[in-house]
Amino acid sequence: MKKAVLYYFSGTGNTELVAEMVKEDLTGLGYRVDLLRMEDILKSGKKADPLDYDLVGIGCQVIGYAAPNLVYDFLKLLPRAEGKEAFIFRTAGGVHPVNYNASKSMIRRLKRKGYAVFHERIFSIGSNWITKFDEGVMVELYEATKKKVKLMCEEIVRGEKRILKTQLGRKVLMEAAGAVFPPLMKTVGRDLKVSEACTHCGLCIKNCPAANIFEKNGKIRFKWSCNSCLRCVYSCPKKAVHFKTLTFFPVKGGYNIKKLLEKRVPTPNTAGVVPRFFKEYLENDAL
Repeated sequence: MKKAVLYYFSGTGNTELVAEMVKEDLTGLGYRVDLLRMEDILKSGKKADPLDYDLVGIGCQVIGYAAPNLVYDFLKLLPRAEGKEAFIFRTAGGVHPVNYNASKSMIRRLKRKGYAVFHERIFSIGSNWITKFDEGVMVELYEATKKKVKLMCEEIVRGEKRILKTQLGRKVLMEAAGAVFPPLMKTVGRDLKVSEACTHCGLCIKNCPAANIFEKNGKIRFKWSCNSCLRCVYSCPKKAVHFKTLTFFPVKGGYNIKKLLEKRVPTPNTAGVVPRFFKEYLENDAL
């Protein structure tokens, strides 16, 4: 039996859902699949060991037109693996050419270590930044994503190549954005604060994937290694974590995709936001 390993980073749940879909579908296609969180490997200090696998999958969200800094830290741990087949799956608030260049830096780093990246795809379930999609829309995006993940896994097993491309002008612009944003994202945590509602439960400290949050002299503080994943903002049971100036970053009402899917809202609500790519994403399997 062939073996696959899926390394993923998920801030607030979207990428984790997709990673679980990929595992289920590859298992159904005859693979034994191990699903591993990048942050767990980084925190443990152990080296990632993909050499015993036939296939390597790398999954994460699109942040700042690039990858979260944690992902780049993880890629540094990967050993050389000449000719090892690899694929990339991403989640984003929008499936649009503006995000097609977001994996290029990851692909280059993997290729320098000998990995043969032959397939990549972007999926969307919801947006946890700035604009919150209608709940019914997110449910339909989730269902469409399940179908697209199945198609991706079938293509991967067949060895089909799929590398996203964009026009030269957009490529140059987004390459520049992808170089500028990752270091800027590290500073986002410095704009966070906690209100008097904080009970010092320690959940934000425990759950921060980058160990960017700590407590000193009875106060919750933030360092310079933020991934801008907003996990601390959305998971605080007292809603005590806030931005000082970047108040537009979190979506109104919070974000918890797994709880939403448990509600199973049936259809889009016209009172909510319907993204421009929504209809095509549902109807076009190639998107």
